[in-house]
Amino acid sequence: MKPKPIDRRAFLASVGGLALSPAAVAAVLLDAKAARTASGTIRLDWTGAQAVSVLVSDNPDAPKRAMRPLAKASGASVDLAAPVSPRPYFLVTAADGRQTRVAERLLPLEGGRNFRDIGGYRAADGRQVKWGKIYRSGVMSGLTMNDIAYLQKLGIVAICDLRNPQERASEPSPFLGKPGAPKVVATDYDMSASMAAFMAMKTREDAVQGFADAYVGFLDLLVPHYTDMFARLVANQGPLAMNCSAGKDRTGMGTALVLSVLGVPRETVLDDYALTQVYTPPSAYMKSMAQGRSTGGLTPEQAQAMARLPTEVLQVIMGSDPEVMRRALAAVDVKFGGPVALAKARFGLTDEKIAKMRATYLI
Repeated sequence: MKPKPIDRRAFLASVGGLALSPAAVAAVLLDAKAARTASGTIRLDWTGAQAVSVLVSDNPDAPKRAMRPLAKASGASVDLAAPVSPRPYFLVTAADGRQTRVAERLLPLEGGRNFRDIGGYRAADGRQVKWGKIYRSGVMSGLTMNDIAYLQKLGIVAICDLRNPQERASEPSPFLGKPGAPKVVATDYDMSASMAAFMAMKTREDAVQGFADAYVGFLDLLVPHYTDMFARLVANQGPLAMNCSAGKDRTGMGTALVLSVLGVPRETVLDDYALTQVYTPPSAYMKSMAQGRSTGGLTPEQAQAMARLPTEVLQVIMGSDPEVMRRALAAVDVKFGGPVALAKARFGLTDEKIAKMRATYLI
């Protein structure tokens, strides 16, 4: 039988002195990402194959046979039209049958803040988190009418608003009271102690450790929120979005828990957390604070006080340094035995419910 040709990645590894077995070659993953470069145009980048075929659908759950052939391409990238509405979902396939599903991670909104899909990540068993099922976001008060219409077309049925009463009052969700809008779920709590701790930070190390400690504190403060979110996911009440103000701290911990329960490796969870400072750079928040404007859930007075903190502290507070989440999850490992054990002990999950989540949200 004629042996399968190896792809470029495997060949280069062999030449470099790392002899790969056929099993290792087969295990080379096909990976891809999609990002909008202009209205109606999406750039698709991939690794793990020299040539690919691309299919598309407006349904994130579409089987391959129901998807529309879009392009054949070689190299490492291709610019594609976005021919389906409201959102294209792509299936990228290599010649040897390896495939990956991909969509835009950051949604193309006019007034969104860090509103993105957490689909596409691979679990340890090789399956992918389904696209179009679970979203994370910052404050939504800036969404335009076009944005709201777009999100409603995506079928989002529930928004888990993790903000405190002050934040929700100052920047109300635009979906409240609108017919046919997603249900906004929120529970009151007091976050003043955390704010006071942030104001006392003097060095980068203070900020990294202080934020990691705050994230662990969220596991007590937000028990009702995370418990409700997991119950909705288990019941497949989605698509679902979770949000706070910046979309990186309370939402970041919520996302880390969800991805961990779905079996996504720790380093991938940290990579997702770090994306916030790509999509919403700390410099933008720091500029707003220096001008005394409310930002990231802060009042103008809090913003002015925080603007006086050392720059190295502000960069941590307003960013998403993966070391913060790394330390927080390490503390979860020590204190609870890991995120999965934590979710079972505190947020209402069982082995049966976790298995149901994985069957629902992995493909």
